Amino acid sequence: MKSKKFYLLLSVVLFSTSLLYAQNTKPKQLSNEDLMSWFREGRFGMFIHFGASTSEDFLKEGNAESKKEIYEASVKNFNPVDFDAKEWVRIAKDAGMRYIVFTSKHHDGFCKWDSKLTDWDVVDQTPFKRDIIAELATACKEAGIELGFYYSIGDWHHPEYDAAYSNRSGFHFDPNPKADITKYMEYMYGQIKELCENYQPKLFWFDGSSGFRNPNRKRLLGQQEMVDLLNSYGAISNSRLGDDDALKYVNYLSMGDNMTPSANIGMDFESAQTMNDSWHFDPKDTNWKSAKLMLEKLIDIAGKGGNYLLNVGPNSKGVIPEESQTRLKVIGEWMDKNGKAIYGTQAGPYPYDLNWGSITQRTEGNTTTLYLNVVDWPKDGVFKLYGLNNKIVEASLLANGTALSSESVYNSTAAINIISIKVPETAPDPYVSVIALKIEGIPIMEQNFLQQTNGTVILDAYWASIHDTEFVPNKPLRPVDQKTFTVIKNDKGIMPTRRMTVALDKKGEGLSWDFKLVKPGTYKVALISEAIKDEKWKVEGRMRATVAGQSVENELKEQERWQNSRMATEVMSSRSILGTVKINTVGMHTLTLESLTDFGDEKPNIWNVQLIPTNKPNKGFD
Repeated sequence: MKSKKFYLLLSVVLFSTSLLYAQNTKPKQLSNEDLMSWFREGRFGMFIHFGASTSEDFLKEGNAESKKEIYEASVKNFNPVDFDAKEWVRIAKDAGMRYIVFTSKHHDGFCKWDSKLTDWDVVDQTPFKRDIIAELATACKEAGIELGFYYSIGDWHHPEYDAAYSNRSGFHFDPNPKADITKYMEYMYGQIKELCENYQPKLFWFDGSSGFRNPNRKRLLGQQEMVDLLNSYGAISNSRLGDDDALKYVNYLSMGDNMTPSANIGMDFESAQTMNDSWHFDPKDTNWKSAKLMLEKLIDIAGKGGNYLLNVGPNSKGVIPEESQTRLKVIGEWMDKNGKAIYGTQAGPYPYDLNWGSITQRTEGNTTTLYLNVVDWPKDGVFKLYGLNNKIVEASLLANGTALSSESVYNSTAAINIISIKVPETAPDPYVSVIALKIEGIPIMEQNFLQQTNGTVILDAYWASIHDTEFVPNKPLRPVDQKTFTVIKNDKGIMPTRRMTVALDKKGEGLSWDFKLVKPGTYKVALISEAIKDEKWKVEGRMRATVAGQSVENELKEQERWQNSRMATEVMSSRSILGTVKINTVGMHTLTLESLTDFGDEKPNIWNVQLIPTNKPNKGFD
């Protein structure tokens, strides 16, 4: 009976949403290329988390009976007297940001616009009594900034939102045992339509759908109907509408919070990240990232073909903190000189990590400009680029146009082309210096893993070939091809784990990579795995690596850990050394990693395997 009731509810909501869509579809449906053009051009946006109080504050209250009263009191007192939409937009525009995504409704259900579908909004419930979104939409339009809305599918305040569907284990301010989730879905669709018609957003950033991960529940979201509705109004949807990592329905991928992929994942994506450890304003959070690190994240994300959505959390008066503003000013000054390396560019032609920075590119006519975004500036005055096979037209510094001389030499032993560019011995920019390298035609560049110019080889687990202990029909042979980037799926054999890592659970499971060595040498074989800050290393087991006819094996003992710059603050990289190998020949090699242990719950979640020259420090990539 329970199953029949569920499918009756499902048919009601799908009928309702389909009817809603059919009645309001615009006559012209834009192509995905048209819908995504501004997003691909922008590359850099501002995320704004702002409300009466952060939802996280109320989680700290536990399940106290007064949490509803506490929160409603904070809404009644919400009065950001210094809010100035034009000032917010000015800060974003001066930073070089091309769009803004604002929290229209967070998990708390409090609406920052004058909604006709509820009185739980800023106009009806607060002394402020101003439509924040209306003012922000006007300011964005005047400044030529695109506007998008964060919208939480989960709602801890709405009486028809069944706590069983909550994104926080049943969390609800005032749970209603008779809640009807289909009525809530009608409410949500109505609000989305209201926002589209009143404020013309270009993007919806859905969140809070984890309570719908069960395949049957997911159907309640009506993913196809929702995306069709949004697209008909010219808006795009992120993948958190039902955790659609493979982009079956939605327009682009939202990475996990504060997450940057380590290589080009081959699809439109956005990485939303904080400036400190908090999304909403928290006066106690003083762990601010540097402007330099944020710029490094920007060129890293753009080099992978993605967008950087950098968050600010205005205080209770509606003012963006000075700490955020000073950092955005630095980024804006850099973008004024180097924005061509970011706006409207595509991912670089080499898909994996580069030890010195990243590459973005733009093709115009019969030439392509490669923007070499250099963080680690060469100290000897010569910048080297491995594996590019095109003829060079010219090279220059992007910021001031200074011409640079270059030469191209083919190493026949390693079968690789090496480009050398003479550059100033001192980096032109204190953060990221950009070399504009114009070449003939479309880039033709080595696609195997290459030894880095600092001698290190980094073999990313997500791009490894999988070696299961038994045949699994129809399973992709690389973790990346499983299109799992944010929400983990269970299946047989080796599977992607959290944070774009890969775990070898059973004895005999393995991964392998092909790579090209440019210079022979002796290397430490290092396994880089995930660790959590302030937690002890608990993995017990043994692994073996084989390369160039040599095998090294060892217990996985943590020798060093450091902050992983591509993840949230609590996520660390952990290094275990398996042994040392000497590789005498250059050219193509294969490295295989094999588990010699049946691991339990405490298994190594692997980011990569590195070959680190023994004559250099252990410092490697995340």
